[in-house]
Amino acid sequence: MKKNVSKLLLSAFTMLIVLSLISSINVTAVETPDQTTEVQGDAIQTQLQSNLRTMFIFSEKTKLTVSANIGLELDINCQALRIGDKDVIIEVEGNDDLRMTMTCTSEETQLGLMSGSLNRVRNRNVYRYLEGFCITMECTPNYNCQCKCDPDCVGECQCKCDPDCVGDCQCKCDPDCVGECQCKCDPDCVGECQCKCDPDCHCNSECPYDGVFLKARLRIKATDQNLLGQWACYDYENEEWVTAPTINQDGYLTAETNVLATWTLLVPEVTTSAIVGTVAIASVSALGILSLSVFYLKKRH
Repeated sequence: MKKNVSKLLLSAFTMLIVLSLISSINVTAVETPDQTTEVQGDAIQTQLQSNLRTMFIFSEKTKLTVSANIGLELDINCQALRIGDKDVIIEVEGNDDLRMTMTCTSEETQLGLMSGSLNRVRNRNVYRYLEGFCITMECTPNYNCQCKCDPDCVGECQCKCDPDCVGDCQCKCDPDCVGECQCKCDPDCVGECQCKCDPDCHCNSECPYDGVFLKARLRIKATDQNLLGQWACYDYENEEWVTAPTINQDGYLTAETNVLATWTLLVPEVTTSAIVGTVAIASVSALGILSLSVFYLKKRH
């Protein structure tokens, strides 16, 4: 009998090792941030260098790590005291420097996001809001210059009209102007008119063209509660939530998007009961196997 008990214990131990290996596959450590900034309060304005990972810790609770392949003028507002302990990573890609605003809240009642609330998404499935975290992202080109010249222009370029221009006229640079420059419309002009260049404007060197947001990678730490969750953004035009393909990568639920909007994590409602049912079935099965094992050992003895 002792021999059989030893075999049973060895099998159970082997099974635990296998399960531990399987569960550890998606728990790889994410790259350590290059710098950490403690934020006492709800807001911070800062300038991020390209390819630099910065973790912002709000009120010693909410962790928001941001990185970008371009320079980023960042304005973050975060309701950390309401959101609590969250670990979120946002990776931004653009083709030129950008100014970005990130607003993190625990609920968005006007969008139907309240703790435990149900939401029907575009695929008509029902999802429950359990995460207590949503983020709204907006960005604009990062330039302070008033003139915006056409990058395809050679020689005479079509410029933006001065706000004081009377009428709806298109203005062209004076042919005697050297370089691309801001123009001022002739108030007497009707239709296309010749306008003079502003000598104080230097578009090529001081006024970069509009930076364009390309995409972002959204990541949030996976937990037992959100493990089957999916990132979703709100479609303001159709007034509905739209889920995005989400994978568990390095222990973080990850999605990519080229849309700047309000994003959150939603858990499929059908899986909430399914999880409970699966756990119940597994528990009953385990008890049954254990009972059979004990019965078999007693019979052999």
